[in-house]
Amino acid sequence: MKFDNQLRYATTILSSYWGGTPLHTWLKDFFRQHKQMGSNDRKTVSNMVYAFYRLGHAVRGMPVDQRILLGLFFVHDQPGELLAYFRPEWNAQASRPLEEKIALVHHAGIDFSPAEIFPWKDELSEGIDHHAFCLSFLRQPDLFLRIRPGYEQLALSRTKEVAHEFIPPFTLRLPNGTKVEALFTPDKEVVIQDYSSQRIAGFLRPTASPVIFWDACAASGGKSILAYDTIPGISITVSDIRESILKNLQQRFRQAGITQFYSFVADLTRKDTALSSDTLPYNLVLADVPCTGSGTWSRTPEELFFFNPGKILTYSAAQRAIVGNILPRLAPGAGFVYTTCSVFRKENEAIAGLVREKFGLRQEQAGAIKGYDEKADTMFGARFSTMRDS
Repeated sequence: MKFDNQLRYATTILSSYWGGTPLHTWLKDFFRQHKQMGSNDRKTVSNMVYAFYRLGHAVRGMPVDQRILLGLFFVHDQPGELLAYFRPEWNAQASRPLEEKIALVHHAGIDFSPAEIFPWKDELSEGIDHHAFCLSFLRQPDLFLRIRPGYEQLALSRTKEVAHEFIPPFTLRLPNGTKVEALFTPDKEVVIQDYSSQRIAGFLRPTASPVIFWDACAASGGKSILAYDTIPGISITVSDIRESILKNLQQRFRQAGITQFYSFVADLTRKDTALSSDTLPYNLVLADVPCTGSGTWSRTPEELFFFNPGKILTYSAAQRAIVGNILPRLAPGAGFVYTTCSVFRKENEAIAGLVREKFGLRQEQAGAIKGYDEKADTMFGARFSTMRDS
């Protein structure tokens, strides 16, 4: 009876939720309205809902309750009570490799195709393995921390009793759900930052001294802290379209020990937006632009399920406008880094081509930052340089 009730709750949620609000936020509201559900029920039902969405656009015609169970079979690599109750034959095979599970499902007469999880293969950036990318949705990504300078020994000592992997020079991989605050002071000792985002450090190479850095779409400021930690003597300017975001960023900066910086609000999609001239021109600029976020959907699979592909062109147009407003502010010989957390070519290579062909910057490196085979996000990064004065 317990498992039947949990399945009913999950199907009720899936018939009521229509995207828009992040799923984790929506679920909190739902559980507040259903106080009779205990903590174990809430956790199990949440897992069932996420398992449903992890199937993306595959088997969308399957009944909701059956799709939930199929998702659970693929997502979990150990037997469990719930699957044993509904599908004991699948539960007995739960620890088998994913490809073998898919073959078992086919043998049972279910027409499941991994390629349908993410159906926009022709829109992908170069070098992304569509099959591997699709399969990555069937597992929860890991939690990644970046160890800040001076805290390396402390971080490794505090994680001795916790399952972890150290990835040189400064990355810790931990199981998702690890209570970071119980181990560290976030932003002071470590930064919670996806592995692929940490790899942006390789693009942030100074071209002059002192480094006058502008994080043009700063959001929560994680990449500015990364620049601060990896470039000595950097002068930081941050901007974002949202004043509330910049206020949160300032709190993070205080925790990180960054006391000298300049910030301003700007809508970089508009040609008439007012920009500060106090520290112009910049000799290192990062544009981590707003995007579809498609490289992060293994963390938020509901966004994959509800995605409207027409949004690709909407974001691409905004990205073109942002780049067009940023590039005139670069000093001669400056470095320009363009990044997205998207896997779509129109947001990635197409914009890199615009930077080269319309604005005449020299491309030094570009390509997908593949996280789908690392239980991490997948991003795109490109680095350019402006012409030096003769």
